[in-house]
Amino acid sequence: MVYKDFTKRELAEILDIIQAALACKSEKDVISVTGKVMSLVSADMGVCALGEIDSGRLLKVANHNWPTEWALMYTGEELYKKDPVFLFNYEHFKSFEWKDATERFSETPNKNIMNRACEFRLKYGISSGICGGSSKGSIFSFASERNRFSSHHLKILDLLTPHIHQALVKTLDNQTRADIDLSNREKEVLCWMREGKTNWEISMILNISERTVKFHVQNIERKLNAVNKAHAIAIAMDNGLVV
Repeated sequence: MVYKDFTKRELAEILDIIQAALACKSEKDVISVTGKVMSLVSADMGVCALGEIDSGRLLKVANHNWPTEWALMYTGEELYKKDPVFLFNYEHFKSFEWKDATERFSETPNKNIMNRACEFRLKYGISSGICGGSSKGSIFSFASERNRFSSHHLKILDLLTPHIHQALVKTLDNQTRADIDLSNREKEVLCWMREGKTNWEISMILNISERTVKFHVQNIERKLNAVNKAHAIAIAMDNGLVV
């Protein structure tokens, strides 16, 4: 992630959200973090949830201020089975605008779900998620009646999603801290990853080849059961491996 993409105010808020995510101990805490993210990405409503990747079943929801009637309808009628946003998230696990999802899932049943959502002011939105362990994945959705979202907001989600994912699974899925054994060199590489350095930059700092850095990064991701660098950093911070 290129930190120069963000203003000083945004970086301060991002850091505050990451620290709040690390401190989460309850569902109420996760909901509070969701509200902070919602404000940063210019959304009016926010929600997060866990689901099963294999079955596509929605498991648990932490609702900040998603319309209650829609939320009850959504889970009670299992609308997520046809929801383009939910389906697209579990297909790609990346930050995206809802229009990407509606283009991908454009059949009538999918369109009907989005039309019903619009009745509750859920007209425009952005979402993200992480494919975690135990065959479970997260989804974070932020919506507005007006289209205020841009690629810049997706970059913010890219940076924050791994951290709020960790908070979500820790509090809603009763996940305990992992027992992780990293080598000293892996810890060094991880610390520089935390600083936003590329593999090449880390190789210059540590005076090792870029190929060796890549090897260490892959080992770090494997040991942490992470899907990418950002997820690895979030897990490491949550487990006190980096500060």
